[in-house]
Amino acid sequence: MPKATKWRYCRHFKPLTIHCEFPPERSYTPPPLTQHRVFSRSSDPSSDAAERPTPAALLPIPLSTKITKPRGEVSRISRGGYNLQEALGWPASEYEETRAFVSQLAREYLKVNKSWRLQAQPKVAIVYAEAQKRYPILERYDGSWVVGDMLRIFLKNSCSRDT
Repeated sequence: MPKATKWRYCRHFKPLTIHCEFPPERSYTPPPLTQHRVFSRSSDPSSDAAERPTPAALLPIPLSTKITKPRGEVSRISRGGYNLQEALGWPASEYEETRAFVSQLAREYLKVNKSWRLQAQPKVAIVYAEAQKRYPILERYDGSWVVGDMLRIFLKNSCSRDT
């Protein structure tokens, strides 16, 4: 029969110590900052101006970046469309002036008692060209969708008044 061992109780805890050795750290050289430049005190700042790159914020915005048309149909907000004035974000006076000019062109060149689909395309092209000539900001929008939407709204309202 095995011999019974007597348990010994200690008044203090003798924890096991774990001794770990870490290898020495190697010195880390951080990468150079891309926008950090050290200027020497002896150089003339005006001679450095030709070497300095132009900040991206000061470069002109390329004209190929045009504003695309929002999703949905103009003035059909309940069906996933959009409000033209809110989508453009123009001041109210500029929007009203542009809208009034496009409406004037529509009265002059188009048949206001017919819908958008029944208009002669050469006449519609004239309205687009005249509007862009008067308001160059319209060239920022892809496919001149602003003029097209203004014409659709005007023709829709004028057709419904005539019937």
